[in-house]
Amino acid sequence: MKKDMDKFFITPILKRSMQKGLFAIFFLILLILCNGCAHNQEISGYSAPWKFAVVADTQGGNRKQEIKSSINETVLKEIVHDITAERPDFVLIAGDLVSGWIQSGSKDFKAQYAAWKTAMKPVYNAGIRVFPVRGNHDVGPERVVLPPLPAHLEPLPGADALLEQAYREAIAEFYIPDNGPDGEKGLTFSFMHKNVFVVGLDVCGNPQHKVNLKWLDNEFAMLDKTRKKLSDNSKAGSAEISSVRQDDKRLHVFVYAHEPAFQVRHRDCLAVYKEDRDAFWDLMGKAKTRVYFCGHDHLYNRAVVADSAGNEIRQIVVGTGGGRLVQWSGVYEEAKRVKGEHSVSGYHGYVLVTIEGNKATLIWKAMIPQEDGGIRWQELDSFSYILQ
Repeated sequence: MKKDMDKFFITPILKRSMQKGLFAIFFLILLILCNGCAHNQEISGYSAPWKFAVVADTQGGNRKQEIKSSINETVLKEIVHDITAERPDFVLIAGDLVSGWIQSGSKDFKAQYAAWKTAMKPVYNAGIRVFPVRGNHDVGPERVVLPPLPAHLEPLPGADALLEQAYREAIAEFYIPDNGPDGEKGLTFSFMHKNVFVVGLDVCGNPQHKVNLKWLDNEFAMLDKTRKKLSDNSKAGSAEISSVRQDDKRLHVFVYAHEPAFQVRHRDCLAVYKEDRDAFWDLMGKAKTRVYFCGHDHLYNRAVVADSAGNEIRQIVVGTGGGRLVQWSGVYEEAKRVKGEHSVSGYHGYVLVTIEGNKATLIWKAMIPQEDGGIRWQELDSFSYILQ
């Protein structure tokens, strides 16, 4: 029963939610039954804490090797071990899974993603679902703001299509949603899990540095309709069902992609097209999104940026899960608007999110090297919010 119910809840709810007038009641009765038997949660909502993890930039490897590895096996092995021990419900991968298109000795694309899947096998085997989106290494060279590549670094003709094929084959799990816009199905998607709505965005494909705003607006509009339906029906049924609906009205919304929306270290990000970026930020604010996760910069950074209506959204660069460590000046390109809250360079790590009803707690777990060659995990940042 649990397996079947998991498939039901992880399936995108938005198009299904309006099919039948009694869907909300049916959904919530199933929700209570599933949570009660499978997760031993209280019937009054999602009071039992549950977790998910966010990782980015697992690409890397030893550049000194004649045949460069596509991932940083040493770091990723430690991250996989720690994530598996944390037992999250799912893991979001914010792009740059492998070295990808960079030639300099790289393995062929299918072999790269096979190495990544092998490294991630303990997570998959633990029944933890993995939801990747692509980064620039998974797509091809940046062609908008960065200088042209030297000829010897250019990927071979047709490499972009081969890379996309290898990526799609590697992540083709049955639970990856297929509800993205045309041209991005399986690459951009949304899904519901318990009291969390997640949107994964492909921002490194064609066009680069842009979000499909029409699709996202439609997803958020249908999410609002679902919220309203749950609210309108809140007086029907038992007190327990009404209580669960009250929690559903306060859905957490998380959005993630590879590139920051507001420039931190790399200028090849969504800030290339500021008007589109601002429209994206406003859509998230209107949908009550509180956190936008991203990678790309190979460091950890938490900043708060308000949309045009004053809604505060955190942009969290989740650190690097294997890519080379870098330093950053600490100066935001849009410093008047972006208010930095915490930044850490010099360690690999990932974000762990704990959901407890209408409260979310986000911690950044850093991998600290030890003198004896081992590592220890340390929480170097923590942030919480409560939905009202």
